[in-house]
Amino acid sequence: MARESWKTIASVSRIEYEVKKSVFIASCAPVTSGEEAVAFLRAVKKEYPDARHHVYAYRVGGETIEQRYSDDGEPQGTGGMPVLEVIKHQELDDVICVVTRYFGGILLGTGGLTRAYSTAAAMGIEKAKPCRMEMRELFHVKVDYSLSEKLQYAASKKGYIIGEILYEDKPVIPISCRKEEKEDFLTFLNDATSARAEISYIGREQVRVLEKATEDT
Repeated sequence: MARESWKTIASVSRIEYEVKKSVFIASCAPVTSGEEAVAFLRAVKKEYPDARHHVYAYRVGGETIEQRYSDDGEPQGTGGMPVLEVIKHQELDDVICVVTRYFGGILLGTGGLTRAYSTAAAMGIEKAKPCRMEMRELFHVKVDYSLSEKLQYAASKKGYIIGEILYEDKPVIPISCRKEEKEDFLTFLNDATSARAEISYIGREQVRVLEKATEDT
């Protein structure tokens, strides 16, 4: 059964974190498949070819969950698994985090390594802005210019998501609702436009909904 809602990250991110002269660079990205995750890992390795370690973890959702991790030469259990646990703790899917390490000459010990990789991964994910993806019903609503702003305001107040408006002879406003809201949404459109809108059903689409904590950043 296809997913209706899941958490991921909104964007590619990168942070640097230093511990006892070792530099940890966390690179995170939203991905939709294991192939995309591996391609991102290869790109990071190419960008930092002289780094000693490229620890990573990814988790890709769907009907079945695919997750992989690697310590990439670090002591077993000190890198890949801690990064994966950060991803799982935040209940994220469709995400990869690669933590590149430049060794600074001071040994951190297994506990220190685990904390450093976990911290770097958490910082990278925070910068990438965790968000919710939802499958929604997409409609194109064509209205007179005199009704456009009123409709957008009313739709936003209701929690419907508005896409990029197409400005033609009349504005075409992409608006999406959840599957269970479809009947109420159509009633809302008729009421909000006094039945003066041309409504076209486009189909189902993935829509990104930022978490409240990151909406204004």
